[in-house]
Amino acid sequence: MNLPLPPAKIFCIGIGGIGVSGLAQLLVHQGYSVAGSDRGLNDHGKEHLYDGLRAQGIRLYPQDGSGPKAEQPDALVISTAVENDNVDLIALPNCPVIHRATALAQALDRIGVPQIAVAGSCGKTSVTGWIAAALKALGKRIVMVDGGYSLNAERPGFPGNFFADDKPEYIVVEVDESDRSLSAFHPQFGVLLNVGNDHYGQDELKVVFRNFLSQCNRGAVVLDELKDIANLCPGTVTCFSGKAFNDSDCIAPSNFETTLDGIVFDTKEFGHIVTSQDGFHSAINACAVLAVLKQLNLGLPAEKIAAAIASFKGIRQRFEIMGKNSDGITVINDFAHNPEKIAAAISAAHNRFGSPLTATFQPHGFSPLRFMREELVKSLANCLAKDDLLIMLPVFYAGGSAKFTPTSDEVAAELCDHGLNVMAAGRNQATKIIASRKSSCILIMGARDASLRTWAAELAAK
Repeated sequence: MNLPLPPAKIFCIGIGGIGVSGLAQLLVHQGYSVAGSDRGLNDHGKEHLYDGLRAQGIRLYPQDGSGPKAEQPDALVISTAVENDNVDLIALPNCPVIHRATALAQALDRIGVPQIAVAGSCGKTSVTGWIAAALKALGKRIVMVDGGYSLNAERPGFPGNFFADDKPEYIVVEVDESDRSLSAFHPQFGVLLNVGNDHYGQDELKVVFRNFLSQCNRGAVVLDELKDIANLCPGTVTCFSGKAFNDSDCIAPSNFETTLDGIVFDTKEFGHIVTSQDGFHSAINACAVLAVLKQLNLGLPAEKIAAAIASFKGIRQRFEIMGKNSDGITVINDFAHNPEKIAAAISAAHNRFGSPLTATFQPHGFSPLRFMREELVKSLANCLAKDDLLIMLPVFYAGGSAKFTPTSDEVAAELCDHGLNVMAAGRNQATKIIASRKSSCILIMGARDASLRTWAAELAAK
């Protein structure tokens, strides 16, 4: 199914999703008439998104079948999360249906400028926003479609997961491996940050990523230990790493330090790097951004490229400091939802605030929790200090088919059996436990549920 040309009418089912909402804004920018629905239209914590969509002229409906019937669109856009029996989908059984990734890829291809597509199990939202911010700081015109809300792109009427200049020179887009939809994209430059344990096995993931990089005709940026995955890429391969190398072709941090304002480190090719971001994983992400800028061959001095790294303000819910509570304890909200991201967030909190920290983690679905269960034991064993506490909140259920197993109680009990200080609790009980503990900081982790950020803000205000 091809995306019809503007000014066609497009109806986006599940428009509250971060990917679908970014696409919807791009379509409006390209002259489409856009409307959409979401089952969470009244969810607390997502007002800024829905207000931004409305400000751009996007019409919003409850997910009850009324929207497609009222709009009579030329095509329906869905993500993988939309079930076959979705009431909006069956409201117009003869209307053409196109997957979000396919629509996004086709819409971006029509712009006709080089695309930089960012993939990987962890960090792709931050790196997408970071590349976009650095290019803007270097005076380049861009289009960005991100999987999170970039603070650099956030402005009245625009929530931050989409940005577009007139006459862009580059496109920066986050692509998703969870449903293998990144195969729809054929960018000039591909970025592979890592291969984790979130949706399916590493061997299968590596095949998906290898096929993706084989479609990047001008070059690939990959983590050094994964460079074999880029063996089918027809373009130049540039590596980055978290390990200091003598090899000048691999961009890596050395002399890493945490400061009150973020992190600093050195690179062989670009010199001293300063950023407001936190954690050693952010130093690795910054090296990935530097590798992309090197690939683009912008013809700019190394010190100017290094300075552009400092322009990135961050992403909402990526180690986002929500404030300090009345006891002076800093509350942090983070989107961490798989073992690698949880470990990175906890390590960043330790680096900046020390221990003992109190953390909560809300799994973003029963299937992801089931898949990461074994790896979670190993990951937490390597990052939780003995006096830290991790509270597992009940699994977030957003609807659809589910086996409702395992539960957070079951996984927490298993983690306790391995000697880890982990417990399961509901949000009200967790609030009381947090208030009763002396902590270096409070770290709230989880994805998909916008109310987590609201809760973190409430904890900071107590």
